[in-house]
Amino acid sequence: MFSEIAVHTGSGSPSLVYLPQVRYPSGEVVGLEALFRWRADTAPRRHSPLAFLPRLSVSQTSQLFFWVVDTAVAEARVLSNWTGWEGMVGVNLEADQLGDPELVPHIQSVLAESRWPAQRLALEVTERRQIPVYPSVVRNIQALQQAGVQLAMDDFGEGYASFEYLKRLSPALIKLPAGFTGNLERDPRNREIVRSVTALAQRLGVQVVAEAVERPEDAQALRELGLQVMQGYLFGEPRQLEDWAEVLNHGGRLRAI
Repeated sequence: MFSEIAVHTGSGSPSLVYLPQVRYPSGEVVGLEALFRWRADTAPRRHSPLAFLPRLSVSQTSQLFFWVVDTAVAEARVLSNWTGWEGMVGVNLEADQLGDPELVPHIQSVLAESRWPAQRLALEVTERRQIPVYPSVVRNIQALQQAGVQLAMDDFGEGYASFEYLKRLSPALIKLPAGFTGNLERDPRNREIVRSVTALAQRLGVQVVAEAVERPEDAQALRELGLQVMQGYLFGEPRQLEDWAEVLNHGGRLRAI
């Protein structure tokens, strides 16, 4: 799988960086979303999966996910041991991987091996691909939820049928993308969409996370619309584990930039 990535991005090495999910305005770091990066030997920057993910087969995508979740849970355990942090780590999962027969056994194994509580792992289901209509999908969703793993809908409102997935997945979290969370003071449609989705989520017992928050004005507007948890460059860029250990060792709160 790494060899295939190297074909498209150049020889190099894999790593993870983490983007914080912050309770606003207190700045408490309640979660860290793991983001895969490939650092090519010939390039000064890290490539995101969007540079190569469409070229990977379903099997290779699963291999990549398993590597990411193994590494993220292991690193989160180290971070928790160092700092006493009790937040949640999130990992992106492609929708068509929900039917993978190896998904649940692998998640159970990595949680047991790292002694990481299932409720502190969020699988963020993306909408770039459709959820297959397989019996194994239903079984996997039920098994993950019964184990306590948090399912999240990433980029809610973009991609494939979000409201259908809201019913099929029964997620614990939904994440609102940049297309809805920005320019709120100038875009009344965005405000009404955020207001409506937040109200619906509250009635369903689902937490809403605002993504791509970059301006203090948007953070304040989102708070007034009922959102408390946010992520985005307003609170800092993705960083490696060591950087977050330093932050969490010094109070574990982030002020908006």
